[in-house]
Amino acid sequence: MDLREYEQSKFAIAEILRSASACVPEREDGLRVRLQNLFARLAEDRFNLVVLGRFNRGKTSLMNAILRTDRLPTGIVPLTSVITTVGYGSKERVVLKYDSRILDHEIPIEALPQHITQQGNPGNVQRIKTAEVQLPAEILRRGFYFVDTPGLGSVIVENTFTTEAFLPEADALILVTSTTLADLFTPHLRADPPLAVRAALRWQSSDNLDDGVTHGWQAWLRRRSVDSFFPASLF
Repeated sequence: MDLREYEQSKFAIAEILRSASACVPEREDGLRVRLQNLFARLAEDRFNLVVLGRFNRGKTSLMNAILRTDRLPTGIVPLTSVITTVGYGSKERVVLKYDSRILDHEIPIEALPQHITQQGNPGNVQRIKTAEVQLPAEILRRGFYFVDTPGLGSVIVENTFTTEAFLPEADALILVTSTTLADLFTPHLRADPPLAVRAALRWQSSDNLDDGVTHGWQAWLRRRSVDSFFPASLF
């Protein structure tokens, strides 16, 4: 798709959103807000690539590797407790948005672990809605956002709820998994409304399996992704 076709598609989607907004009853405030958010994302060319998986599967490490940075905190215990978005900025900065506060709070990126990790902010007691990290990474310049999540099936229930609540905002998913996570896809990815996104599956290959077992497991994983209502590729 070239730039002209892309712009035409944007206009077509905007017209659909306008028509849908006109049909929303006044009492449906939640749906109206969701449509407004979609308008905003369309206007700013925002694309949310959400990284999912259980804790200690290397979600944040994968994001650091793709972005060629080490600024997102990693660890061997359930670490991320807050939805953390990573977008483009001319300099490094972090903006915290809260559930119950109107004003945002800017912090140095070095202070990020105090607000988004399970150790610094257990169970998200600070009531942070999102932590928006801005980095001068070229891959992020055209509205591409990586979204780090607390994880699915976490021993910390609040983290799983936070991740599931954010799923409808995803345009595409990267699921970081391994051969030991047979129940990764259900029930967590059966969102309401159902997800209509592309997914890439990043699995840990350190299980020392022979080729036959590995290929069989990969085929099973692709079938499970289809059963969960989204197409997927594996890498």
